[in-house]
Amino acid sequence: MRSRDTRQRAERALIRLATVLGHHANQIVVIGGLNADLLTDAPSAPHQGTVDVDLLVQVGFTYERDEFDLGWIERGLRDAGFEPFPGDQTWRWFVMIDDVLVKVELLCDTPDNRGQQIVLPGCTVATAMNLAGPSAAAAGITRQLIADGVDAEPVSMQFATLGGYVLAKAAAVVGRGFDKDFYDLAFVLLHNRDGGPAPAGEAAFAALPDPAFTDHAGDLRAALGLFPDPDAAAPQVYARQRIRDGEDAPAGLLAQDAVGAAIECLQAFDRCVNADGARE
Repeated sequence: MRSRDTRQRAERALIRLATVLGHHANQIVVIGGLNADLLTDAPSAPHQGTVDVDLLVQVGFTYERDEFDLGWIERGLRDAGFEPFPGDQTWRWFVMIDDVLVKVELLCDTPDNRGQQIVLPGCTVATAMNLAGPSAAAAGITRQLIADGVDAEPVSMQFATLGGYVLAKAAAVVGRGFDKDFYDLAFVLLHNRDGGPAPAGEAAFAALPDPAFTDHAGDLRAALGLFPDPDAAAPQVYARQRIRDGEDAPAGLLAQDAVGAAIECLQAFDRCVNADGARE
């Protein structure tokens, strides 16, 4: 279960992996729940946390994939103490950190074989799950992570930008619709450091990838459309979790905040589209 404590352990697992990967660490982008703290200013009750590390791997197109050598990913995972999940889900790896199981999920976004595992060139076991949407986060920004140990050097990795995160999370909302996706999207829209829902909508427009393998604009509209009124499932999920987080505002007000954020984000996004329709 996600919590602030499990988030600390997930970050430690990521740092361990990044330290082993060395210069290769900046060739993948962190796109999952660890991003929320980096994109937002902590309100009175911080983000729920995470226990997963989602990594976006660039695999290229089918015709050029054999030219890649991504064996460093698998070697890094093993050297950092990770093991593949049992069975055929070799895009999922895990490590125990203080008796907490932390998952690393290798994801990619390419037009061929949607919803299937893509064999990573140079790897004997590791694959990446091919999903529609994560490519929006490919243009990440580099952040330093403080490594474990007194004399350890900081390590750097790329993390999703605000716009890339919003687009990728919207695709997750549409593609799978987990409660944590509704919560994460609303939380980042409301509390991002850029100033709230309108800047998030503008950032999402700026992050639209070219070429796009997914209808990111359509997914964003569909995801935000799941917050039509405070009684809808998505804003109710957000409100309940915020109360569990320690927020003392009434549930109805929290749900209304999520609805307002969705409306404001979409309005800002559409203003950008109207100003430059060619980007959509």
